[in-house]
Amino acid sequence: MALSRAKIISGVWVRKVPWFKNGVWRADIFKSVLSDSRLVVAEFRLAEGPTIRIPKSELERVLVGGADHYDKRIWGPFNINPTDSTVNDQRVQIQVV
Repeated sequence: MALSRAKIISGVWVRKVPWFKNGVWRADIFKSVLSDSRLVVAEFRLAEGPTIRIPKSELERVLVGGADHYDKRIWGPFNINPTDSTVNDQRVQIQVV
């Protein structure tokens, strides 16, 4: 697979997340980004909240094969709960930065 056009710097891809409701943040990620060999960790900058980092392997574990949209090019939308360290109600390694 060709490299995505995503901006991945030193293994980190950044996504600003403005959507918050009922204690969870709503995000998505292009499949090409998640499958990019340069990606090590996804950083989600939660609007008026913390910045969290989730390892690529954890996102692959809980997202691949799940909900997708935008002509099947994007994984999600999915819920991130930094308080419970979950993505779509599944425990993941989350680092609060």
